[in-house]
Amino acid sequence: MTASGVPLFKTRLAVYFLAWSLAIVSIGAVFNAQHETGISKANTQAGVSKLTPGVTLYLGTSDVWNAGIAEGIANLLLGATSGLAILALLFSSRFPPFLRAGMLPLLLCLWLLSTIAVLVTSVITTVFVYTRKVDVQAYLPNGTRMPDNLVQSFSKQLGVSPEYSTFGYLKFMSAAPWPAFVFALASTILTVIAWRKSAATSAESEVAERKAAAAEKGEGDAGSAEAINDEKI
Repeated sequence: MTASGVPLFKTRLAVYFLAWSLAIVSIGAVFNAQHETGISKANTQAGVSKLTPGVTLYLGTSDVWNAGIAEGIANLLLGATSGLAILALLFSSRFPPFLRAGMLPLLLCLWLLSTIAVLVTSVITTVFVYTRKVDVQAYLPNGTRMPDNLVQSFSKQLGVSPEYSTFGYLKFMSAAPWPAFVFALASTILTVIAWRKSAATSAESEVAERKAAAAEKGEGDAGSAEAINDEKI
């Protein structure tokens, strides 16, 4: 099947490519956030050590960390789905007929799965970033936990806020997957439309083939009848 015979070829190719690109951006945002979080923790610990040597600081960010990992996995699935969809769109004519027939239903399932995964993880990450904060704990050399008011005092002296929403890289991580979700949803809708058009085209071709076969059979029967009449004459 040529490009001109593929339903919504150019539109799907453009939207699939944008979905793939934005999925890569979202994955990069997750890696950047994890990297920057590690640097921020190290810098905060170094600042506390200067103020009060011997004090160990614990910065609990497991909630947003796990949410970021889930977001990265969802966008990895989206990237793989969009990449497969692009390859299927460009090289479908080289696939065997049975594989070509099942490609659109398979892609539709993958699009639905990846779109839902990106949506769910994006909602969770966004909620965590804008409603939660770092779990800050400080311990003396003998293992005694310091009171929270002293910990808050350290944070103010260092100019560090425990609110996740004050960190730009976390806000970017929560915002990056939303455009990817929009194009994943658009890709899902376009795949449904393409599947329906392809099914309708196949049905029309089958009807046309049956009519052609019936016409050939009718001509053959008419020819046989004429031959019998000639013999009788």
